Amino acid sequence: MRKLKVYLDTSVVSYLHQADAPEKMQNTLDLWQLFRNKVYDLYIRYCN
Repeated sequence: MRKLKVYLDTSVVSYLHQADAPEKMQNTLDLWQLFRNKVYDLYIRYCN
């Protein structure tokens, strides 16, 4: 079975250390763990 590809905007990364938004921070940490476990292929879009 093929892995799903996930495209993230760079703003998602900012929630990794957003202590004033604990729910968003935890959701982002959980998502990041899925990437570490190679559940999804991760692609980050960078825009100027």
